[in-house]
Amino acid sequence: MPSLRPADLILLNGRIATFDSAGSTAQALAARNGEIVAIGDNASVKGLAASDTEIIDLAGRIAMPGLVDCHVHLASDAAADQAVEVRDFYTDVHSVKDILHRVRQASLSTPPGEWIVGRGCPMQAYRLEERRLPTKDELDEYVPMHPAYVTFGAHVLIANTLALQDKGVTRDTPDPQGGTVVKDPQTGEPTGELLERAQFLVKSRATGRDPEVLAESIHIELEKCLQRGITGIHDIIVSRNEVLAYQTLRAQNRLPLRVDMIIRVIESGFRRESLADLGIISGFGDSMLKIGGIKMSIDGGFTGKNAAFTEKLEDEPCNRGLIRINQDELDETVDMYHRQGMRICVHAIGDVALDMILSSYAKAQAAFPRTGTRHRVEHMGNWMCTPERLNLAKDNGIIPVPNPSFLHYLTDEIQTTLGQTRLEDAFPFRTLLDTGFPLAFGSDSPGYWAVDILRDAGAAASQTAYNGTPMTPAQRISPTEALRAGTTTAAYLGFAENRLGTLETGKLADIAVLAEDPFTTPPTDWAKLPVDCTIVNGQVAYRREPARAA
Repeated sequence: MPSLRPADLILLNGRIATFDSAGSTAQALAARNGEIVAIGDNASVKGLAASDTEIIDLAGRIAMPGLVDCHVHLASDAAADQAVEVRDFYTDVHSVKDILHRVRQASLSTPPGEWIVGRGCPMQAYRLEERRLPTKDELDEYVPMHPAYVTFGAHVLIANTLALQDKGVTRDTPDPQGGTVVKDPQTGEPTGELLERAQFLVKSRATGRDPEVLAESIHIELEKCLQRGITGIHDIIVSRNEVLAYQTLRAQNRLPLRVDMIIRVIESGFRRESLADLGIISGFGDSMLKIGGIKMSIDGGFTGKNAAFTEKLEDEPCNRGLIRINQDELDETVDMYHRQGMRICVHAIGDVALDMILSSYAKAQAAFPRTGTRHRVEHMGNWMCTPERLNLAKDNGIIPVPNPSFLHYLTDEIQTTLGQTRLEDAFPFRTLLDTGFPLAFGSDSPGYWAVDILRDAGAAASQTAYNGTPMTPAQRISPTEALRAGTTTAAYLGFAENRLGTLETGKLADIAVLAEDPFTTPPTDWAKLPVDCTIVNGQVAYRREPARAA
């Protein structure tokens, strides 16, 4: 029976999708001190109201567990909030000239000598009129007085001459491990294109913000998450300032949703052994801000055409991608943190990298058996999940974390680049569920596109891109399965299934209230499905403003 003490918050007259094991629904819910204390019909919950209880009339709307994005780069991308926006998914950018004009316009209000940074979308060259990216020479022409660069996703950067000169990148600059300074084959001079780790030769000069300033930028991005029903994220952290910024928000009681920090221990501002030296393991922190694991990246990014594949890319017959971490270093790092008790999350996109990390996890488990590790392979579950790979992952308790956002935005580019052989049964969500894997999603946002698990769940259920291009219809999952991936299973990935992921008494009141019913709305339209209210810890963290009359 529910407690007779008054509730802080009551939801009435709705359809509450609990996502409990029975798939039950209810009319009403009550929460006190951040915890659900009653769920049932209106009559049984109304009695918990007091004069100061906040009562929300759902008026028939759907309430469901809050959504969780299990792979974002929010703090890092928040640092780019002052970048010139040239992402074609969000702006009226259709050509190289459009990009150059926007960068030039920004330079007119920037003192000469200061940096100009533009932010584009991954694989944008496929969608621009010229079917290519800007060149160094074009940036020199349009931004002659400023060191400047434009990123196109996380894996490709185009810099102008002043940026290269300022950082000392010349014809004699060697390729860093896991990166490429692209050079003209005839002159040997840098072309301005920097891939993977080579980007940091320029990026490091233009980034690095005071933690308190960064905290404000992070807060803005977290508020955007709330608008899409997001109540938790797993954020890939690359610097001490990002950790300090999050701690600043937490200390000020201004962290509006739950954050699991996944610390990158290679290719970051941290020594590889940093967390091992401190003896920190997953879960260190509290329910709002904690350590969720460590992160490494074996190969380059697919969107930069740097993922490591056995076979060459369809449209670049000389390109097999890049390896950023060799097998010995990978094995040593996995073994070290596996023994310590830390959860490990490793980026592997191409089949070469996928086989490397599956082998590394198997070695660590054989040498030091552990149960319940919940080690992850980021981007596994997008393609090339052969039965052998799935069996090896399952035998060692490994969890794939695929990206339906790639399917939503990049299906055409994926098909052009990877070809049909590699894409047989791509985005195998049906297979993953039927094989017994827990299925949760990571958007890789917000530098590419906005954080939006409703959008991604819709892509998983429809297997259809935003422009109507189908991917793998046989791998569709049901709307309920897709929404469970963004709620119940996402809580499991955060070791929080006992407190989050379903709406049941005793669990924390993280709730998304949707304006329309996702179970009757086509999944292809979920990206546009409005969120009316987001509740975190029993408190309304976001409420959609009513539309104003014309």
